[in-house]
This record gives sequence, structure tokens and C-alpha cells, in this order.
Amino acid sequence: MTGKSSTIAAVALLLSLLFCPASPLVAEYIHHVVIVTSSDSIYETKVATGIQQGLNSEGTRAVIIPAENIDKSHQNARTLFIAIGVHAINRLRDFDRNAIVLRISSKQVPSMKYSSVQSDLLTSQSVCRHIQLIKSLNRDWDPVAFLSSVASIDTAAALTKCTIRKNINLQVYAISDQSDLLATLETAVENNKVLLATSDPLIYNTRTVKNILLTAYRHRKPVIGYSDSFVQAGAIAAVYTPPVAVSEKALEIVGGFFNNNWQFNRKVYRVEEFSISLNKQVATSLDIKLPDKQSIRDAIEKAETLQ
Repeated sequence: MTGKSSTIAAVALLLSLLFCPASPLVAEYIHHVVIVTSSDSIYETKVATGIQQGLNSEGTRAVIIPAENIDKSHQNARTLFIAIGVHAINRLRDFDRNAIVLRISSKQVPSMKYSSVQSDLLTSQSVCRHIQLIKSLNRDWDPVAFLSSVASIDTAAALTKCTIRKNINLQVYAISDQSDLLATLETAVENNKVLLATSDPLIYNTRTVKNILLTAYRHRKPVIGYSDSFVQAGAIAAVYTPPVAVSEKALEIVGGFFNNNWQFNRKVYRVEEFSISLNKQVATSLDIKLPDKQSIRDAIEKAETLQ
């Protein structure tokens, strides 16, 4: 073959490599991840962005879309979905019940199908950790009030078991209807030392939180929240899962998923790391002296090692 012919052949080969479709073998190694969000809250945004940045830095193509924007263009035969929040989880289920998905939420969503390609990452802190937070703040805050709707029956049962073990008097107040909320709340804060709030959208939501906090404040009773934003709104303290911990755990799970031939190792994962939020301004106005965060963390961790 002449030099000129060799050059033409080399150019032709190069062009064919540049413009021909990728072979199935090459395409198989491209990870496509779609992160579906329920809202544009600061917490969800931080979780989603942390996951996306972590995946993209490892060569995986990750995109973030709102739940309402899910369509077929976001899916192929090898798409991993990460659904953040209940709305995104439900929307994805309606879109494709057999989707490959890691669901991220504070608690398990009912009627979820499990297989080797579907799993949950739960972000809520254990109920006993909330109780231990109360004990680390003030051992005299007993009895503890807890409002429970049908959405938090399981939480109420777990709290009851925990408080029995720790010799704490827990008073559970059932909320069957929104019209009962304020009247029941008045009784709860009047007859107890502290109100413990956990994630229950039927009780604690944008329409009710302000009145709940104001009612407790009027009775000069502290509220223990379940998120940093709840504390900023007026709860005195909370133990919660920081968004960076959720992102890091999700990245760990996804990495294991890809390395395990596109299969999850567990049906349910949990985030063990926690942060503490304090509202010293509210504490001062209630004449409450709070320990520092490190002392609280030490007390919680010590109690858990003794369990």
C-alpha cells in the first residue's frame, strides 16, 4: 500500500470511529442517573446537588428534574432514578412501577415494591435519639407530650417502647381531624413539660407550625423539633440528618449498586450521622439554659453505647 493510500485509510478509520454510533459494549459502561425532586426546598436542593456533583465527578451523567417533568426522554434501559421526597417517589411510581430506583425520604412510603433494583434510604433520626436529646437538655422535662395522627402511629408506638425503657412518661394525643388540633394541643402543652414533634405532615405543615409554636410559647413550654428549619421557626432544639450526610450516603449506595452488577445490597438503608440545632433566643425567652452542642452530642452518643 502506498503512503497516500495508507493516509486515506487511516483518515477513513478515524472518521468512522468519530461518527459511527457507539457500540452496545461501550454504551454499557455509561451510567445514566436521573435525580427526581419533590420540591425546591433548601434541604432537598442541597441533597440533590450533592449527589449530582459527586456522581458527575466520577464520570457518571447525572441530571436533576422536578417530579412533574418526568417523561420517557429521561429514561432508557439502563437508567437509575434517585427519587427524593414522597411526591417524587409517588410520581415516579405512577410513571414506571418497575423503575430502577433509590428512594430517599424520612420514612418508608406505603405499598412500595422491593426488588434487587429498588431500595429505600431513610433520613429520619431514630425516635430514641429524640428522647435522648430531651434528656440531655433537661432531665426534669417529664412527662413528654406527643401529637399523633394516622400518619405517625408507628412512630408513636416506637416512642412508647423507647420511653418505657428509659423510664420517661410519654403522653400520646391522637389527632383524628385538623379541627381537633389546636384544642388537643392546648391540653397537651398545659399538662406536660415539653412537646416532641416528629415528621407528620398531617400535623406539622406550613399552615399549622406557626400556631403550634405560638401556643406552646404562650404556655411557656419548649418544643423539640425534627429539623433545623423547625428550630429556626421557634422550636428550642432538634436532632436531625444534615443534607450532606444524605448525599454522601446516597453516593456510597449508588457506588455499591454499580459495582454489584446493578443490584442493591439491602432493601433499606439509614443515615446514622446526625446534627444538633439549638435556638438560644427562644431558650433565653423561656428562661431555659441550654448545654452546648458538643455536650449534648456526647450525652447522646454515650447513652447509645450503653443500650
